[in-house]
Amino acid sequence: MNTIVRNTEGTRSSAKSISLSLRFLVASSARRPVELSPSLLLPVMSSVVFHLSLIVGYVAAFHGDLSALVCAAREVAGHPPYEQLGTGFDRNGYDGQFYYVLAQAPWRSHALDLDVPAVRHARVLYPAICWALSGGDARGLLWAMPLVNLLAIAALSGLGAWTARSTGMSPWWGTLLPFAVNAGMPLLRNLTDVWSTLTVAALLIAWLRCGPWWSAMLCAAAALSAREQNIAVVLLVLAFTVWRRDQRWTLGLLAAILMWSLWLGVLRGFYGAWPLLPSDGHIGFPLSGLYYRCTHLASEPASIALFHVVCLATLAFQIGLASRLWWTPGDRAIRLTALAGAALALLGGIRLFGDSWSYPRVFAWLPLGVWFACVQLRWRWPLAVLSAPALLPFAVLAQVWSGRF
Repeated sequence: MNTIVRNTEGTRSSAKSISLSLRFLVASSARRPVELSPSLLLPVMSSVVFHLSLIVGYVAAFHGDLSALVCAAREVAGHPPYEQLGTGFDRNGYDGQFYYVLAQAPWRSHALDLDVPAVRHARVLYPAICWALSGGDARGLLWAMPLVNLLAIAALSGLGAWTARSTGMSPWWGTLLPFAVNAGMPLLRNLTDVWSTLTVAALLIAWLRCGPWWSAMLCAAAALSAREQNIAVVLLVLAFTVWRRDQRWTLGLLAAILMWSLWLGVLRGFYGAWPLLPSDGHIGFPLSGLYYRCTHLASEPASIALFHVVCLATLAFQIGLASRLWWTPGDRAIRLTALAGAALALLGGIRLFGDSWSYPRVFAWLPLGVWFACVQLRWRWPLAVLSAPALLPFAVLAQVWSGRF
């Protein structure tokens, strides 16, 4: 009996010491500014070079035509507003074509050019940055859009490297963050996901570092304008801020939500509808999307089925790890972010899991929260396994080089 009591007390003491050390690391990192030292630059540059090579390999399959990254439908390529595109795709193209149109003029309505105009336009951050860099020039955007996403990956790698170093780990572990959130796939289709993930990561780091209120406001406003579903993470951080009784942070986050609400009101005036995705097929009964995906593997070609198996195995690992991490010491906002991503994955409907380009990237809160939690605990082997999505862009390259796209 005494042995059991001593073991229990030892376990509690160990958990308490881990929790105290995590608080010390976070507090000490909050007092240190983010510095771009050579120890950070080399890992970040290696991550950028890796992702740049993905773009080069992808574009080379289309004889160097950068317009392939837009992934527009074949029937619209060469016609306004896609007159600068020389490459088109079957099956109506993909979402990057709509952000290409938005980036030409992000401050006016596009009712006839977008599939769900209000929703696409609500995700204005990425198109607006591309517009600022190119002036909205249709030809210049072919260069600006992948460049802007590469810059986001560089920033994401830098934040990851700095976070890893602040906990006593090598910055090289931090550069695995873009791999964990699968930044490579949206990079190859000019999608908004990289910027959405970057802004959420910046908000979480601002929270961990107890940054100034204005950093919370800017990060939250950017996250909301990158993707509307990020409101869940902003509200989560807001709840913890209220509980912490930090009035400045609370007001900063509320100001960000107010600015975002005003933008949604402008879009309501543009399109006569609120920026809400149609619920049909996106959200369903728990496990309905996962069940559909698992039961339809046999109907796919062998290479596509293998791709889905890798994606599903990675998703299952992330969900399991998110559940396990809840019982470990560390910041609860981080763990709840991961669990929110897990809940979204479990509730994802058939439309999300029917497309091989959707579910491997839209549940980004899940790997993001898990990654931060593992870095806090210095769990190296889960970080290595979390990097498995780095393989997915190579499957995409194999597909385009074989002519199946």
